[in-house]
Amino acid sequence: MLVPVAAAVMAAGIGATALLGGFAEAADEPPPEVKPETIVDQGQFTTTFAKATDTVEKNEFGDSKRYLSLVLKVVNQSDKTVSVGIMREPGSRILPIVTSYTQSILRVRPEIKTPYGPDVSVSGSGVQSKQLQPGIPATVVIKYQLDPAAAAPKSVTVDVGSMVLDEVGLVDQTQYWHLVGEGDVDAFVPTVAAEVTLPVERGNG
Repeated sequence: MLVPVAAAVMAAGIGATALLGGFAEAADEPPPEVKPETIVDQGQFTTTFAKATDTVEKNEFGDSKRYLSLVLKVVNQSDKTVSVGIMREPGSRILPIVTSYTQSILRVRPEIKTPYGPDVSVSGSGVQSKQLQPGIPATVVIKYQLDPAAAAPKSVTVDVGSMVLDEVGLVDQTQYWHLVGEGDVDAFVPTVAAEVTLPVERGNG
C-alpha cells in the first residue's frame, strides 16, 4: 500500500531517491531473483519471462532490420481491458497509479539504445493488438531496434513491481491498481517485486 512520507523520511533522502528513479530495496534484502519461464504474480497481471532474442527480420519491402526482443507471457487478472502501453524512458519518474502493463516494468538493464524507443505489441488468439483482455493469455513482445553492427548484450535483466487494488486517497474512494512502494505521488519509490535475467538467444528471425 501507499504510505504517506513523513518529514523525517524525506530528510533521510527518500524523496531524492524517487526523483532519481530509485527503488525501495534494502541492501541486505535484494529483490527475489526469478528464473526464466517462472510465473511472477504481480497482482494485476501474471508475467512469465520467456526469452530474449537477437534476430534479423525482413519487412514486406525486403529490408532487413535487427532487433533485440523480450518475449513475455502475460495474463491480465483484472476485470477490465488494459493497454499494453509504452516503455518508460530510463531514469524517468515512476508514478504509483498503473494504467498500462508496461508501467509495471520498473527497469531494464543494460539500457538498450534505440532511436525511437522500443515497440510494444500484444498477440493472442492469432490477433495482434495493443490491449490485454481480462483473463486471456497473451504474448507481449518488447522489441528494440539495434544497429546492425552493435554488440548485443549477453543477457538482459528486468525488474518488475507488483500492484494492489486499493483507494489511494481520503477524498477519492475509487479503487485503483497501484504499484507497491513507499511515498506518495510526489515522491514515490517502487518496490522491486522480482528480478529476472534472460540470456540473449541469437537467431535469424
